[in-house]
Amino acid sequence: MHLLALRRRVSVVAVTALLAGAGTLAAAPPALAGDDSTIFGKDNTVTVGEATYFPATTQNRDGITAYVTYSCDPTPTLYLGIAWRLADERDSQINSPRGVATVQPSQLTCDGQKHTVAITARTLSGNHLPFGEGDPVKVTASVSNFEGAPYAQRVVVTTL
Repeated sequence: MHLLALRRRVSVVAVTALLAGAGTLAAAPPALAGDDSTIFGKDNTVTVGEATYFPATTQNRDGITAYVTYSCDPTPTLYLGIAWRLADERDSQINSPRGVATVQPSQLTCDGQKHTVAITARTLSGNHLPFGEGDPVKVTASVSNFEGAPYAQRVVVTTL
């Protein structure tokens, strides 16, 4: 009888702790609770807002500017990056990105709060198809560590 009573008490304590933890997470602010972009850690999230065409200049190739909102765990070793490609039949045979860009750890504010940055990713050399306003693009944004392992990632298709 003693053993059965002890098992019940342990079960009740475990269920109570589990429910209390779930309630705490449910009541947490969105940046702390994470969202569906979270892969590792509840403070690591990323979303992609508007993407706009960035025209070529005499010094630089064209590309896109994406507005990315992120939150990350307080750590000095996380990066924020985007990769993009055209999202129509012109790129159907190509798996590599048309452009990439990274925000260095020193430029990020990793405090569990949401921050928005504009990231411009220019077209990679030798990888140019004509594109511009009105074209659909697939943008992948990620918060990753120094080895490139993603902590949060979001893929969206949007129109420039």
